[in-house]
Amino acid sequence: MELEPPPELKDVAPLAEAAPPRGRLERVFGRAVVRPEAGGVRDLPGLAAAPGFFAQALAAVFSYRFSFVALVLLPALAAAVYLVALASDQYAAEARFAVRAAQFDSAKSSSDGPKTALSAGGGIPSMASQDAYVIASYIRSAAVFADLPASLDPRVIYSRPEADFWARLPAKASLETLADYWRSMVTTYVDGPSGVVTVSVRAFRPDDARDLAAAVVAASEKLVNAMSARARRDAMRDAEAEVKRTEAMVSESLADERAYRNRSGWTDPAAQATAVSTLLMQAMAERIRLQNDYFVDSRAMSPEAPTLVTLKSHIDALDGQIARLKDQLTSAAGDKGAVSASIAEFETLEIKRIFAEKLYTLSQEALERARQRAERQMVYISVFAPPLTPEEARYPERLSLSAIIFISLLAVWGIGAMTVATVADHTI
Repeated sequence: MELEPPPELKDVAPLAEAAPPRGRLERVFGRAVVRPEAGGVRDLPGLAAAPGFFAQALAAVFSYRFSFVALVLLPALAAAVYLVALASDQYAAEARFAVRAAQFDSAKSSSDGPKTALSAGGGIPSMASQDAYVIASYIRSAAVFADLPASLDPRVIYSRPEADFWARLPAKASLETLADYWRSMVTTYVDGPSGVVTVSVRAFRPDDARDLAAAVVAASEKLVNAMSARARRDAMRDAEAEVKRTEAMVSESLADERAYRNRSGWTDPAAQATAVSTLLMQAMAERIRLQNDYFVDSRAMSPEAPTLVTLKSHIDALDGQIARLKDQLTSAAGDKGAVSASIAEFETLEIKRIFAEKLYTLSQEALERARQRAERQMVYISVFAPPLTPEEARYPERLSLSAIIFISLLAVWGIGAMTVATVADHTI
């Protein structure tokens, strides 16, 4: 008894036998898409058990012709219609300025000693270039909003009636949304070697674009001035603190010397010691002379002779004076009133004063060097291309954007179709 095929396969088998040979791409796509010209449906893998209508609907959706129209042609056409007919004109105002470091006259430093790379200006371009990148990042950040005038509120400018529904900033946009929108309307470019910054600001009115660009340049200049002032303070803060510290040391040493003079009654113990030494030498010389006279006269006179008694009394008086002078110079008992002890204390105070004055002089020199370094770190903005009022709208780039959107959609669709076809080819 001959078995008959199921009714659902009666129409499919003849079509399969009558199908003409196909190329590799057609065979691959034929397993994953509908072939309406064959009068039947080739389901995607896994759709054999699905209801007939559902399987046909899914197959129609995955048809490469239908997907090409739905995923490429219609979105590209919609984008082109929007860009050509609906998109608002956007005017761009451009400004260019250079970030420069203050030139420092190194003639004095070169005469004082060998010129280093920094004193010769070798560090200026690198520092200016770094500041240029900082300024460019600041311009595209939300921090710039606080430095813009109140009359140039970006929320108001980018919500003008001239803006279309797609390009307009939402009325109740958050700060994050506003920052993202601002970055889409403002572009910056930094030329590293020269430190030139190019800023382009777009708006829906020519005057708004020009005013915003000018305000951005002014805010950038304010930022640069703040950075320079802070660099100057940082460079001189430690040096100024050292000058104040050494100045206090000098004042303290002078106060100690003044208190010592008031306490001892001597202006200069060294001079006092010299005077005492002179008196001691004179007294000792006088005693030697009187001693000689007494020795000579004692050979011819009796010990009770008035002349010898007078000489003896003078010698005894000189001995007492010499002893007192020696006690003033030095004291074996460690008397603090002795000149030697006063000289030691005074010399300690004098060395302290000299050391403090030397440190003060060195700190003054360090402060001057710090001031010179701060002058080399001074950065300023030189605007050589101020923003002008644009006369024609250059944005959006309607034709180029339409072509880019179409090519991008086509590339994505092609990659997706090839992926689906390759999976189907390996599955069946």
